[in-house]
Amino acid sequence: MLSEYLPFILYGFLVLATGVGAIAASSFLGPKKTFSKVKFEPYECGVDQLENPHRPFALKFYTFALLFILFDIETIFLLPWAIGFKRLMHTGTLPAVIFFLAILGLGLFYIIKTKALEWE
Repeated sequence: MLSEYLPFILYGFLVLATGVGAIAASSFLGPKKTFSKVKFEPYECGVDQLENPHRPFALKFYTFALLFILFDIETIFLLPWAIGFKRLMHTGTLPAVIFFLAILGLGLFYIIKTKALEWE
């Protein structure tokens, strides 16, 4: 019985070893970050650094863009069903599409409830 799963186990081990090896190699061979006062001085010209450039910023635009892409892709999944509606009605795909639309509606309801689309 184990011989049936041996290729999957070997493949999983290989994937895990590759990931761990890549992370270990990058930590040993990669450049080390050092922050000093010299690093924040202007190079050749420019103004002095007034504040830390690593300050947090609002993610509202990125959230909105990500939600737009998500719903755009889900609309693309609905287009083939909408085009072949009459032919697909006889194949029994209507419950799957209704389920897909219900999940889409729940996601939209959640987004509206958490006020992710408001620009305060």
